[in-house]
Formats: sequence, C-alpha cells, structure tokens
Amino acid sequence: MFTDIIGEYISSVEEKLMSRFENRERLLQISREVIRFSGETISLSHRGKKEEAMEKYNQAKKRVEEIKNIVQNFPELLFGDVGVAFQEISEASVVLSFYFDLPLNLPKDLGIPDIYYITGLADVIGEMRRAALESLRRGDKERGRRILEEMENLYDILWRLEYPKSLVPGLRQKVDAMRKILEDTRHDVFLAEVVGKVDQD
Repeated sequence: MFTDIIGEYISSVEEKLMSRFENRERLLQISREVIRFSGETISLSHRGKKEEAMEKYNQAKKRVEEIKNIVQNFPELLFGDVGVAFQEISEASVVLSFYFDLPLNLPKDLGIPDIYYITGLADVIGEMRRAALESLRRGDKERGRRILEEMENLYDILWRLEYPKSLVPGLRQKVDAMRKILEDTRHDVFLAEVVGKVDQD
C-alpha cells in the first residue's frame, strides 16, 4: 500500500527533521548573542573603550562561525534573526574601524553574504551622526565636518545600489533613512559653524 511507502519515507527523514528543529533553535539563540555582542561593541566604541569593544567583537565573531557551520548543513535556515546578526556584526566591524583606525573587515573576512554586509553598512551612518554630534558638543567643529564628509561619501556609495530595489533587498528603505540622517547632520554642522562665527564677532 502507498501508506507503507509514505511511512518508510517519514521514518527515513524523521531524524533529519529533528536535527533541523534543534539546530534552528540553537541558531536563534546564537544569532541573538551576535546581535547583543555587536550592539555592545558599538556602545563601547562610542565611549572610547577599545579593548572592551574588541573583546565583545571577538565574541560576536566566534558566534558567527557557529552560525556558518549550522547554515552550511541547513542553508534554508538563513533568514530572520540570522540575517540581522550578519548585519549587526557588519555594522560593528565598520564602527570599530571608524573609531580606532583598525583594518576594515569586509564580507570575505567575516565569511558572510554581501547583501547583509551592505545593509549593515547602511546603518553605520546613524552611529557616525552620533560621533559627529559628540564632536560638535565638545566644540571640535573640524572633526564634525570630517565625519559629515565621510557620511556623505558613504551615502553616495550606497545610493548607487538603491535601484533596482531587488538588487539588495531592504536597502532602498535604509538609503531613505540615511538621507534624512545626513540632512539633519548637515543642519547641525551648519548651526555649529554659525554659532562659532557669532561667538567670534
């Protein structure tokens, strides 16, 4: 009977399905750890704590290696939190390089897909704005201007990939957000310049 054949088939895949389920649960847990460690890396970088930031970053990288091993066996699990984890460690990599003048890790160095790295790059501009505002708050207008210039460069680079929107899924919305952040930062730098001139008069 055909049900006998189906029964044999189910028995043959049951173990694999259970393994897939267990690895999916493990993958969600590891991905959330990557997201947390990456966020801590960025926060510590803003505060100038290089060694501690590097420690958190290296912990995130170790978890990414675990993710890659699981996804290699179950490629269909590369979605959701896994993609977010790849974006977050990409962002953390760039922020570390930005603050501490470290060699920049690219997707091939991290072993992650290009599309997640690119969408992670798009989020970096918000962290750069935070650095620019802190520089302006301290009265370092020159650094604020330099950061703004780098923000503009990053926007111009990623803007080229905005169309077609399926080229890098999710990038178009991020580029729109980048544009708003850039406009706000230009305004803040302009105000700082004006205030500076007024103070000198």
